[in-house]
Amino acid sequence: MKDSEFVRALQAVFDANDPSDGIDRGDGYGRDHRIESVRIVESEDGFDDLEVTVRANRKAITARLLFDSAWRTASGLDQVNAYAAYVAAMWSSAVSGRGSAGPLSGHAAEDVEVTLKRGCTDVSRTAPDVVSAVDRDGESFFVHVSAQQWQDFVVSQGDDAMFALNTMIDSRWDDENHLVFFRGALHQSIRAELPPVRSMLLRDPSADGSGSARTSER
Repeated sequence: MKDSEFVRALQAVFDANDPSDGIDRGDGYGRDHRIESVRIVESEDGFDDLEVTVRANRKAITARLLFDSAWRTASGLDQVNAYAAYVAAMWSSAVSGRGSAGPLSGHAAEDVEVTLKRGCTDVSRTAPDVVSAVDRDGESFFVHVSAQQWQDFVVSQGDDAMFALNTMIDSRWDDENHLVFFRGALHQSIRAELPPVRSMLLRDPSADGSGSARTSER
C-alpha cells in the first residue's frame, strides 16, 4: 500500500470512530477528544512524519509522529488499524513545541564513557560514536551518540541527566541492546539503525510483561 493510500485508510478509521477499531478509549478518546485529520509531512532528517490534528475541549491541537514506511514495518505498525491505535495512544506526547532546557548538569563536561562508568562495567569505545558497556544485570548494550549529541542530551535533561540515562538503561527490554540518539533524545532500540525500533516483546498480545522487562515500572 502506498503511503498516500495508507493515510486515506487511516483517516477513514478516525472518521468512522468505530468502537471495534482497536483504539483504546480508556483515556476518553471519542468522548473528550478525537483525531480530526492526518497528513504526511516531510522532515529534515529524511524520515516522513504524520501531522495529527486532534480536537479536544473545542481546541485544535497539532502533533507530529514518525510515519516512515520502513520504520512502521520494522515496528509492527504496517497495518492501518495497528498504526491508528499507535497514533491515538501517542499523539499527546508529541504535541508541537518544546519546553525550555533545564539547567546545565555538572556531567556535561564528561563524555559518555566517563558517565557510564559510574554505574556500568566493561565500558569501552568501539567506534567514534559508539560505546559498549555491561549493565548491573551483566547484559551488554551499546550507546550510539556523538559528543555533541551527548552534550545536547545532558543540557536537555539538566540535573536529571544521570537519572534519565540510568532509567533508560535499567528499563530496557531483553532485546533492546541499543540506545540511539534521534531527534534530540536518546531512545531504547533493538537496532543501531535509525529510526529506533522498540522491543519485539511489546508486540506480543499474549505477554503480560512480567519478567520481560528489566524493571517492573515503565
